[in-house]
Amino acid sequence: MILVGSVVTCLKDSTNSVAEVLKDYPNIDIHAIDEKKSNILITIEEESDFKLEELCKKLQEHPFIVQISHHYFNFEEEVDKIEKGIPTDLSLKGFSKSEQRKERDI
Repeated sequence: MILVGSVVTCLKDSTNSVAEVLKDYPNIDIHAIDEKKSNILITIEEESDFKLEELCKKLQEHPFIVQISHHYFNFEEEVDKIEKGIPTDLSLKGFSKSEQRKERDI
């Protein structure tokens, strides 16, 4: 399980519309809405980084979402598995800025 703290940047005057969309996802919690800066502070809980990446790609297809930037990752359960020798599918591929730049340049 991965817990991520993220900022969703929206087009001007669209934060409430985007917040309504985000409320439909049971694994997303909204913590703050800043209409002045068009940002929404959320946490996302996902089973794997692959599922997190897929969810974010889907959300970024929304016409009012400019970007989703992740600022905090919690991998405690994954670290516990690694320490116990249990295989995990944690890769974090595509989450670093350099990886995102490579993907955009393709």
